[in-house]
Amino acid sequence: MLSLASSFVYALLTDRVLLVDFDDSMSGLFCEPFPDDATWLLPGDFTFKGRSNGEKFRGVYSLGNLLEKSEKKHDEEIAVQATALLYLYLSGDNNYDMLFYRDDTQKLLTNVPWLVLRSDQHFVPYFFVMPGFRAELDRLFPDKEAVFQHVGRYLFSPTNRVWGRVARFYDTYLAKAEQRIGLQVRVFYPDKTPASLMLPHILRCMQVVSGILPRLQQNETSPTSSATRSRTLKAVLVASLLEEFYTELKDIGGGGVAAVGVYQTSHEGWQETGNGAHNVKALVDIYLLSMCDVLVTSHFSTFGYVAHSLAGLRPWYLQNPGDYEAKRNEPACVRAVSPEPCFHFHPYYDTNSANHGDAAGGGPAPVIMNCEDYEWGFKLANLKY
Repeated sequence: MLSLASSFVYALLTDRVLLVDFDDSMSGLFCEPFPDDATWLLPGDFTFKGRSNGEKFRGVYSLGNLLEKSEKKHDEEIAVQATALLYLYLSGDNNYDMLFYRDDTQKLLTNVPWLVLRSDQHFVPYFFVMPGFRAELDRLFPDKEAVFQHVGRYLFSPTNRVWGRVARFYDTYLAKAEQRIGLQVRVFYPDKTPASLMLPHILRCMQVVSGILPRLQQNETSPTSSATRSRTLKAVLVASLLEEFYTELKDIGGGGVAAVGVYQTSHEGWQETGNGAHNVKALVDIYLLSMCDVLVTSHFSTFGYVAHSLAGLRPWYLQNPGDYEAKRNEPACVRAVSPEPCFHFHPYYDTNSANHGDAAGGGPAPVIMNCEDYEWGFKLANLKY
């Protein structure tokens, strides 16, 4: 969703038509975003369709490969302008493809009819440091902390299959709470950071650092009245592939004791890439999280980024647990400055004379900062300094 939203913004900036290649696992997730009989889906027999073709294009029609060869021959312009199709590989492990983010490369791409783009990144933030795009972006998005929210709410309308599950769960468990708290936990390395070690970290964030949950221990009696305990003051939605976080939170200061209800829609155990049913459950959790009043999400998690960006909420980022003993005295979480997602792997050289505090080399006001949860990444924010 992050890279698709970024591709849509790029299409707007360059007067291109956006077409998407959804595999079977993505069908039935989103409604068509464009009116009338228009579709954003490539036909099933389209020439460029399929991952295998994409990999072939990367080898033969790759922008990065052409620019690398052209640099050696000092003939960059001819190589690109003579091409009818280019494959843009903008994932985190790109190399010469990062030259895509230069203004002079963009001028060359205006003459290429077909661009086949693949990415796993939210690359919109770097467009704001490209002088050729900045004026139009300022016109489209005066609020730099609502870029993904506007684009995402336009592009991503869930189908009835997805929305029905969202509505039923929300009405049953979350609607009557006075405050809805979303907790999204992504465990990247289960062997190194098991749930038993992460849970104290999460509780320190929610009870001590942020004060979102009351500081009650297991079996401790709440001073609230029986009338208060009979209704849910706080509803905690746990979004995780694992069940342990839900189980433990339900027992610690949960239930009727502290007037806190703890709920989970599913716990798949592990990520199943390419599984359509799994994708539906993930999207249900994303939309339910986006309906919460407060969010605590995992660092470096694109899943969490989509949820809090759609909501327009500044989340509490769980810090990278790392060595728990070494980090025992450090804050368990930090409050985000901006709701916007992080661009993890931006170009590692200074393509447009930009730096973190000056988004366009002395031009427009700065709108780029380092990410709170990943210091090497960039994100958008309404900065004032």
